[in-house]
Amino acid sequence: MAADIMVDVRDMTCAQALVQADRAMRKTAVGSTLEILCNAPDVREDLLVWARELGYVVLAVDAQAGDISLKIRRTR
Repeated sequence: MAADIMVDVRDMTCAQALVQADRAMRKTAVGSTLEILCNAPDVREDLLVWARELGYVVLAVDAQAGDISLKIRRTR
């Protein structure tokens, strides 16, 4: 599944990653998919909490060679 927009937050702190993800998601339309690339488990967890608290749907979480990809659908 291809994402409508992708944001790379690798090597960012949790706070920086959340700001970048939120800015990117706000640019998408309802029903669009955002892919977020990160490389830190704590950032992944914060992004998952952020998505769920805002009512977005987490479609996939994949990890390969130290990189983590999250695909999240905007629902509102």
